[in-house]
Amino acid sequence: MEEVLVVKTERLQPFIQGRVGLLTDSREELLRLIISEHVFLPRPEAEADPGYRQIIPYVLLCRERKVFATRRLNKGGEARLHGKVSVGIGGHINPVDETDREKVLMRGLERELHEEVELESPGPLLPRGVINDDTNSVGSVHLGLCFTMETAGEVRVRETEKLSGSWMSLKELRAEWDHMETWTQIALQGVFGEDFGL
Repeated sequence: MEEVLVVKTERLQPFIQGRVGLLTDSREELLRLIISEHVFLPRPEAEADPGYRQIIPYVLLCRERKVFATRRLNKGGEARLHGKVSVGIGGHINPVDETDREKVLMRGLERELHEEVELESPGPLLPRGVINDDTNSVGSVHLGLCFTMETAGEVRVRETEKLSGSWMSLKELRAEWDHMETWTQIALQGVFGEDFGL
């Protein structure tokens, strides 16, 4: 059974309580808390218990004012997100990523990127903030670590049975607003600001 990295929600509350969106303040302090206090739980248990937040790396791949977007197909693991458009590449962090406790978050991020997409020319990662949205059943048990990566080359989806993917302009993404995951809406507005005004 898959085990996933989690942190007790009560320990995160000083940073996230009553706040929905891309949180950019206290990011370093929050990351230190996650590194020092995380544990691993069986995924079915974590998915049903809002007393814990699963920590999810969430990377936006950008190229010349376009963003690589994916659509979750019906064979994807999270049934609540089937058919939704996402701009975040990432996923759960597992015990295999913890060869070094201090580096577990970045190791998990790198593994998930490699599993989901083939990057012809990966660029540097830029931390953008923490995605919090406890207004729905998915968000109430997850917390996103949002990054952007500028890439000059092609990007190809590896898990073609779970995802389809393509480059989309901000205008094209705005047209898909009603079909997006809430994290994607939060990330696009937080990263692109007024450029993504609706």
